[in-house]
Amino acid sequence: MNEHDLQLHQVDPVLRAGVAHDAIVAARRQHERENRRPRALTAREALQALWFEAQLVLVAAGNIRNGVALADEDFERLSIAYRRIDYLVEEAAR
Repeated sequence: MNEHDLQLHQVDPVLRAGVAHDAIVAARRQHERENRRPRALTAREALQALWFEAQLVLVAAGNIRNGVALADEDFERLSIAYRRIDYLVEEAAR
């Protein structure tokens, strides 16, 4: 080892942490690129599904506004609509 070689303890701890953080972020991005799965739906399919579920929610809201109580089956279907919309948002965000 020559006199110009740095030892780890000679490097500023903040700099070491920054370099380590950058390496972790780069490795994570590389992993995500290499292991990305294809989208489950095209954008058109996702919008069509979202449109359908939104119509269902609108009808239920209109019924409630007009004093029609939700039946258990109606509430279950709205729960399914929520889960589908949530899934579509997750797919779009990845």
